[in-house]
Amino acid sequence: MPNEPEPSIVRIMAPSGGPISDIWSDAREVAAAVFASARPERLLLGWCCLVLALIVGSLWDVTSPTNMPALGATEPGDSLTVLFREYVEEFERPNAWDTADVDGREVQRAFASAPEDVRQQVERLRRRGAFESLLGGMSAGLDEVRLGVVGLQPARIIRGLDIAILSNIESLWRNDRGFLVIFGTVFLLLFSIFGGAITRIDAERFSRDRDVPALAVVRWALRDWRRLFGGVFLPPVLALLLLLPATASGLIAYIPGLDVLVSLLWILVLVFSFAAALVIVAWLVALPMLSAGTACESGDPTELVVRCAGLIRHRPGRYVLLLATAVVAGAVGWLLVSGVTVITLEAARAAGSQFGGPFAEIQGTAWPSLDAVNSVQTANESSNTRGLATSILDGWRWLVTTMCMGWTIAFIAGAGGRIYLLQRRSVERLQIDELGAPGPADG
Repeated sequence: MPNEPEPSIVRIMAPSGGPISDIWSDAREVAAAVFASARPERLLLGWCCLVLALIVGSLWDVTSPTNMPALGATEPGDSLTVLFREYVEEFERPNAWDTADVDGREVQRAFASAPEDVRQQVERLRRRGAFESLLGGMSAGLDEVRLGVVGLQPARIIRGLDIAILSNIESLWRNDRGFLVIFGTVFLLLFSIFGGAITRIDAERFSRDRDVPALAVVRWALRDWRRLFGGVFLPPVLALLLLLPATASGLIAYIPGLDVLVSLLWILVLVFSFAAALVIVAWLVALPMLSAGTACESGDPTELVVRCAGLIRHRPGRYVLLLATAVVAGAVGWLLVSGVTVITLEAARAAGSQFGGPFAEIQGTAWPSLDAVNSVQTANESSNTRGLATSILDGWRWLVTTMCMGWTIAFIAGAGGRIYLLQRRSVERLQIDELGAPGPADG
């Protein structure tokens, strides 16, 4: 027909490449979340989520005994009992100091004036609080991921993820299930609200090129918190319900005679336990998209959980590639963000301490962990306000480092949202700018 375009024109205007080029294009979009997550409003929301979680976890450790196992000795023959006898006077030793049940915080206080190398040994030998153990496992795992990315060792990256997530959960479930359930619920609630707000801000910018005020998005997230929270909390609740037959069977087995019946029917209980295991594994795999899905859509949480599972099932290879891209980009991004933070803090500290004063006594900052590094105390005379000034300066260091750590929350939320939108476009052929309504109002 005369109105049809020339075939050559159609070929020129057709998008080049195919599925492979689309995958790499999507991977670049996910990696770009590294810089998008550094925008001030997203850093602030991530910082709020992180600080609230730190407060809840710290309060738990302060009010609970140290029931998590020690890291373990680095040298054969090391033990707290030997160190107590050598470095702590008998009247300063805590109760049960020569047993394995001695409280870890009391051990710390007893060795407060010991040499630095002794305190490091004690840190590996003392029992720890649940939140302290969680942070330590995550720090060790993420450091392993970083080394794997830098050394181009995929096996090391996988081992780091196992240490930071799976082994952490397993250890908490075995030693302090109360903390795992309560803190996990609180953190999921915080991440649903603040992470959902970050995801929606990034989705509006990424898909519609529109900047929505952060305050409007936070109000929207607080107003819709039940749906945002339900999307990430529904699967573990379902898994716990599937484990109720095992709990009931354990109680019935206390009745003489019925324990044999329970043993014969135990295979039926294992069926429910197997279903719970499938739900938990699917939840862990889809968790990066669940919070993002509820923030980008307007459907019921149950429908969103099924939808996320379908998106992964239809394009598992694409999802794994995008998730791997997020892990690698996040590790590299953390090196950059923490590097800028350390240079900022250390440059200011070095310049301010040229003539001594409180700047020479404040804590340093290690890269890339951002751990505090104790400074060398000077012998110069100090004014009466020197201690207060040093504490204030250390407070500023804490604020800057926690703001930097808030970037991790912002990146997880932003990358998860991009993975969800790109996976949805690939599977359902929906436009990437189709976001759930009603959303946060403009202005």
